[in-house]
Amino acid sequence: MSLGRLLRRASSKASDLLTLNPGAGGSSLRSGLDGEIIFSKNNVCVHPAEPLPGLAEHHPGYLCVHVEKDECLGSTLILTWVPNSRIQRQDEEALRYITPESSPVRRNARRRGRRNITSSTSAQSLVGESGSDPSSNQQQLLLAGEEGDEGSYELSDEVSRDSTMGSDSDTFSSPFCLSPVSEALCESSGSVFLDPESSSASSLDSHAPSEGGGQSQAMRWEEQQKLLALEQLCGVFRVDLGHMRSLRLFFSDDACTSGQLVIASRESQYKILHFHHAGLDKLAEVFQQWKCCRETQPKDQVSDEKSCMQFSIQRPTLPSAETHPEERLYRRVDVAAWLRHINHSGQVEEEYKLRKAIFFGGIDPSIRGEVWPFLLHYYSYDSSSQEREAWRLQKRAHYHDIQQRRLSMSPEEHSEFWRKVQFTVDKDVVRTDRSNHFFRGENNPNVEIMRRILLNYAVFNPDMGYCQGMSDLVAPLLTEIQDESDTFWCFVGLMENTIFISSPRDEDMERQLMYLRELLRLMLPRFHQHLTRLGEDGLQLLFCHRWILLCFKREFPDTEALRMWEACWAHYQTDYFHLFLCVAIIVLYGEDVTEQQLATDQMLLHFSNLSMHMNGELVLRKARSLLYQFRLLPRIPCSLHDLCKLCGPGMWDSRYIPTVECSGEHPDSLSCPYGGTSTPQPSSPSGSKKRDIFTFRKQS
Repeated sequence: MSLGRLLRRASSKASDLLTLNPGAGGSSLRSGLDGEIIFSKNNVCVHPAEPLPGLAEHHPGYLCVHVEKDECLGSTLILTWVPNSRIQRQDEEALRYITPESSPVRRNARRRGRRNITSSTSAQSLVGESGSDPSSNQQQLLLAGEEGDEGSYELSDEVSRDSTMGSDSDTFSSPFCLSPVSEALCESSGSVFLDPESSSASSLDSHAPSEGGGQSQAMRWEEQQKLLALEQLCGVFRVDLGHMRSLRLFFSDDACTSGQLVIASRESQYKILHFHHAGLDKLAEVFQQWKCCRETQPKDQVSDEKSCMQFSIQRPTLPSAETHPEERLYRRVDVAAWLRHINHSGQVEEEYKLRKAIFFGGIDPSIRGEVWPFLLHYYSYDSSSQEREAWRLQKRAHYHDIQQRRLSMSPEEHSEFWRKVQFTVDKDVVRTDRSNHFFRGENNPNVEIMRRILLNYAVFNPDMGYCQGMSDLVAPLLTEIQDESDTFWCFVGLMENTIFISSPRDEDMERQLMYLRELLRLMLPRFHQHLTRLGEDGLQLLFCHRWILLCFKREFPDTEALRMWEACWAHYQTDYFHLFLCVAIIVLYGEDVTEQQLATDQMLLHFSNLSMHMNGELVLRKARSLLYQFRLLPRIPCSLHDLCKLCGPGMWDSRYIPTVECSGEHPDSLSCPYGGTSTPQPSSPSGSKKRDIFTFRKQS
């Protein structure tokens, strides 16, 4: 029997088992036979931790979950993910991974007397049928040899079924697909995949080019080795879920069907499986039944050491009652809206309204290159078009002078500059945003422009020099502005005129963390109490250092991260909006930390796993709501006195002036430097708790 038919039979078995009553309290899983496949899904993707230039980000594969008896847990679940290319090239090996030894599917296959087929035979027959026409690989690539055919294979157009709970009628329309890596490997004359159990130096040598081979043969061999290395990074993944530390499901769509499954081991290693085409909701039901099954087992039958697996489903939502009252009133600032703010001289009118619109709606990507220089203080809002053009010429000449200073360094100066600055810059720029088409490819001139900007900035501001992470801030500016001199001066404005920067000074970072701790104490007291119980390590907030230093660029896709940048640059009602974004992330995605009382390292892993899996638009809306609630507070601690001081009232006469109460944490001063008053707490009745003075007003 072919692997394609076996997979379809496995799918049928999974459907038969999982169409039981979900409210049975886990009985369906408890009654599952050893080796029964209870979930299967095709085209589940694995993404390399660091995207490699020229290679696809998505590496699809086949995922299945089967029941296995366990001495400690009673029954456990084994999750296996096999790349599609592995299924395509090695029928026998893929079957061994996907169908467990005790599975009825596996046993039935053996009774039918299926013949062992080597990987090379499988690969050669595949190439013989589809290698000449790469376009045919867009069909579903399942090996579907008929029963009784010895070594005969053909490409099947049938679509495999998404075998999940109650999915008899649910079909998955996307066929098995191969990444460019997998296609290249399949097109080779033989399998270049090395099984970890049987790999040896001799197998590598068999693919090495001979001394008399041409340059093309050597290049082909090097390319195969490169693809092989990536294939091993995205190779077979198989774990016992009962022995994992945590399973977390993050839904990324409103229907809660697609998203990511994050599996964390007890050694703090994790694997992320991406469900781009639904199915994650069905897997969540499987895990819910399994969790219920585990919880109903007698405690004396389950080892404490092996029953601490944490399971959570992240479906963050924001009820309309918790949003900013003006949330839906502003649209993205597009060309038409921008032109309405420009008068006949080119001056920007109603600056406050413009910044407010940007705060709520963001900027259309087509005009970012024109608007960002105003937000970054390169241009003045009241400057005319002619004044701006004269200013550009002046700053361009200044930039040229800075570059000449760098190029005319003495050998001794250059040697020190290379050691302190250039060596690090050269390493960073080639790794920054390489997945962005603007910087993609070898010898890309835009990478060299970014390098010059960073080197020249270190000359312009020798006190700050260069710190790792600055390239992550320059890259989006250069992508949108696309002028070297203008990008340089916008970067200067970013570093000098905004608090939302990558700062190399410890005192600046500590001030940010102090503000953030105080905001958490006011707005999320339960989380702050957990941090306090963890001691100094918890209060260091290590999990959010990268958020602040890299401006959320590593936490969200560029489209969402840049929206956050614009909201911060608008300086609407606060100069520290990025801290409200931090609090919003914790409010929406940090419940597990307090529910499961995570330690410092587990908390760091939890938020690291969230990278690129959070809903940026939801975080923005929550942050705006938190800012609104903060400004309704009648009293604030003196430690947060400066949080809204610099932004000013805009066009309004009234300022935000809440009552400031002294926190009493001024050991070097007899009185509060912010004029805060120390109001005595009223005595509370015996046995009753004191009321927290920092309570939010309800929205009218």
